[in-house]
Amino acid sequence: MQVREFPVLGDEDERTVEAFAMGFDREAARVLAYLVGREGSDRFSGEVASRLAVRVGVDSGRGRVSDVLSTLTDLGLVEETTVDSEAPGRPPKGWRASADCDQTLARVRRLHAEALLEQAATVAATLGDNIDIDVDVDPTESTEHTHPIEVGLNWNPNGLHAPLFASTYADHGVDVTFTGCRGSRAALSAVADGDVDIGLTGAATLLRGHAAGHELVPLALYYQRAMVVLYTTRSAFDGPLRSIEDVRGRRVIMPDGSETGTLGRLFLSQAGVVDDVTVVPAKGEERTALLNGGADVATGVFTDPLELEAEGHDVDSVLVADQFPVPGPALVVRRETLRDRPAALRGFLQGTMGGWTDATVDPEAAVKALDGRADDSPAAEQYKLEQALDRFTGGDAVEKHGWGWHSQETWQRFRVALGQAGVLEP
Repeated sequence: MQVREFPVLGDEDERTVEAFAMGFDREAARVLAYLVGREGSDRFSGEVASRLAVRVGVDSGRGRVSDVLSTLTDLGLVEETTVDSEAPGRPPKGWRASADCDQTLARVRRLHAEALLEQAATVAATLGDNIDIDVDVDPTESTEHTHPIEVGLNWNPNGLHAPLFASTYADHGVDVTFTGCRGSRAALSAVADGDVDIGLTGAATLLRGHAAGHELVPLALYYQRAMVVLYTTRSAFDGPLRSIEDVRGRRVIMPDGSETGTLGRLFLSQAGVVDDVTVVPAKGEERTALLNGGADVATGVFTDPLELEAEGHDVDSVLVADQFPVPGPALVVRRETLRDRPAALRGFLQGTMGGWTDATVDPEAAVKALDGRADDSPAAEQYKLEQALDRFTGGDAVEKHGWGWHSQETWQRFRVALGQAGVLEP
């Protein structure tokens, strides 16, 4: 009897898988990581992998592996050839990686960045802005110099922004600087006014800005799911908050026109309880009003209840995205930036994918890249990031297409929902 050996993906390959998965279907990322890993090994370098070897190596079915290998071959990331065989007849097909890990990763990130730019133009058309862009040739910018990019964050730098700070943008021809803004509206205004090139802003804030006449386009979803919650303490609520139905007859405090306020009103409207609550306009810190008896429930982001718990309060919260499919914070640009500066935006997206890989694999190291800019301790910021990675980054879009993916259908449905709730128009 003959014995055949097959290498398999192990824990040491996880970083490579995650890096490729930023720009691919996850199954394709595993297959690509496997083939790249074979080429980099002493035992199997130069040896063509059969379909069976790939199936065993990534622990996947025949049909799925065949589809993935075909896609990777079409993209030029792997080469199709034949396997040496002593059996009679036509030799079976085999595959090997076209380049080493670094070269393959650079190709994957470029392909995904170009796909995101093209998707941004598609989404823009859905929102009413037709934009013609060329992701391969940029006539307005030289490829021989570093492109400056200024990014307006939706708050002061913190653990949720760590993937951006962990990125090595210079490797992709861009020089990125960050400016903290006081919320999504401020970040959106900074983009609209041309003070920054890219803004990180809530999805609802983007659509409200678009409805107000700003020609803004979502470049990518930074996080896939909205982070807005309704929350309270057991003492303020005089008992547990189990579901949205429990807020009937209560006072809910929310800032008018903000991302949290807009999504809070949408949540109440979609749940059919908006007419049964008293909305308290926020004139300051919602958390303070909640603790001082000025409201029974507050709107905020998922870190608010975490911080109250750290202070010793018994906290209950309801996440908006658990009830309704609301997109998370988006990276936003002006339409002319998308049209005129694709090379700079492509480099920014490629660099950001690197930062997201680092944050996914090693959150502690990613938070260290903030280098003292955050208000809380590194441990607290790392906890925020880890919670966000666990709760807001996954989903079908990412599993099938990679980091940042969004669809025109998602934005259209969300815009309709905001309109029906009466919170789309500023």
